Amino acid sequence: MKDVSKMMMLLGAGFLAGAVAGILFAPDKGEKTRDRIRSKASEFGEDIEKTYEDEIERLKGKIEKVKHQFSKKAADIVKDAEVNAN
Repeated sequence: MKDVSKMMMLLGAGFLAGAVAGILFAPDKGEKTRDRIRSKASEFGEDIEKTYEDEIERLKGKIEKVKHQFSKKAADIVKDAEVNAN
């Protein structure tokens, strides 16, 4: 999964670089160009934020799953210890 995150970041960075390069070489006035760059950067930031939030939720789910598995194993160990003690 680490590779997927890396790939997403690289694709996002490539997209942003391409968008900025395209805007900079477009025949528009400076103010309009800056507005377009600002807009694209904002969109990119929103995409990054969404990806970050999705990953946080995915990790929270994994943590809950591991906690549940750990609790179950601990309960099984306690149960086995009680059976062996009798």
